[in-house]
Amino acid sequence: MADRKPRLLVVEDERPHQLIVSKCLTGFYDFDFAASVAEAVARAEQCPYDLILLDIMLPDGTGFDVLAKIRTLESHRLTPVIFLTVREDIKSKLMGFSLGGDDYLVKPPEALELRARIDAKLRKMFEIQGSASVLKVGDMSLDTERQAVWVDEGSGRQALDLTPLEFRLLLFFAKHQDQPQSRTTILQSVWGDATHVLDRSVDSYVAALRRKLGARGKLIKSVHGVGYKLTTSTPGAKKAA
Repeated sequence: MADRKPRLLVVEDERPHQLIVSKCLTGFYDFDFAASVAEAVARAEQCPYDLILLDIMLPDGTGFDVLAKIRTLESHRLTPVIFLTVREDIKSKLMGFSLGGDDYLVKPPEALELRARIDAKLRKMFEIQGSASVLKVGDMSLDTERQAVWVDEGSGRQALDLTPLEFRLLLFFAKHQDQPQSRTTILQSVWGDATHVLDRSVDSYVAALRRKLGARGKLIKSVHGVGYKLTTSTPGAKKAA
């Protein structure tokens, strides 16, 4: 996957859970622990981690606070984040995903499953980083090196505010223009095999992406009985280079 071990930040304040996670990760990844919101943000500011494991209940706030703050850091704007928490309620899961979390696991984790989910998210990230640097879709430029989307606006350009999942979803569509994709294929390609996200949940993420794209959201077409495709037949849309 990489010439070095991936470096992870584990945000967990309870010692028993730290020991469980440490046993799961030792020998496979390099990792640091943070036991509070403040410590997690401080570590993220100092080190460009490859992935973050994030508890929700912390002594000085929540994992949601951590995620919101690290997403403001350029070095961690698109870093994969997996929630690892005792909270199983659907509200917490939806909150985690809506803030840009990539996956959600309930403690205590099974070692093999945890590593499989981590590897799936890292693999997707490394694939994005290793792909062509700029992909064009109409007046949109997908910068895979910076993992940002720019649109032409008059004499300049403007960045779109996409979450990491929304960026990967748009990138997937851009790489398969005019090719209908099933929800299952989208789910496996964007989220990876190790995920609790349901096929039909793809609809919600596509709807959110369309809203972020504004008028350009019409480029993503529903394909009855199949799923979705990004079309280049709309006036002004150009085939990806």
